[in-house]
Amino acid sequence: MNNTNRALNRSVILVTGLALLAVATLLGLLATQATLRGAWASVTDRVGGTVADWLQSTPLGNTRNSWIWIIVLTLLLGVVGLLLRFILRQGRGHSGHLINEQTSDWGTTQVDSTVAEQALQHALGEHPEFLSTRVSTYRVSRDAVLKVSVTCRRGTSPADVVRVVEQALLALDELLGLRIPALLQISGGFRVRTGHTTRVP
Repeated sequence: MNNTNRALNRSVILVTGLALLAVATLLGLLATQATLRGAWASVTDRVGGTVADWLQSTPLGNTRNSWIWIIVLTLLLGVVGLLLRFILRQGRGHSGHLINEQTSDWGTTQVDSTVAEQALQHALGEHPEFLSTRVSTYRVSRDAVLKVSVTCRRGTSPADVVRVVEQALLALDELLGLRIPALLQISGGFRVRTGHTTRVP
């Protein structure tokens, strides 16, 4: 759960994979096919001559440098900027506040996400059927959503897990006076197959 576009993630991975596959295929062919190596050398010579002609015919003022390099550098900086933005967006979506509402003309009411996370982990930690629990808060469409991940012992019924977690969430709702959307992820032993349960307001 983060605010990075899933389609964009998969598109970047797909394009990168296809590019690497094409490069690997080309290198393999060049290493094994003598005819292809000769054709490749001829193509690179022609391309190199064309690029050299372009650079010579596009001088930057009175210098010996071409203004094409400025365009290339600008494009590279743009690509680097997009990649940095993409990287920095990864892992985002976590929220430090569970509730942040303006309750009066004089101020707002804020509840830190750790309040709910620690309360739920404490409540769920009292159940021996849970090997481990993890609670985190995400911001989805400007709304706070709790993600509850539980790892159960072998033989634990998923229905029992859902019931226990829902009871803990209802107790938290009663404490806060607000129903918080939640996503439950269950994993564990032989009978407990990984699954997701979503509770919406």
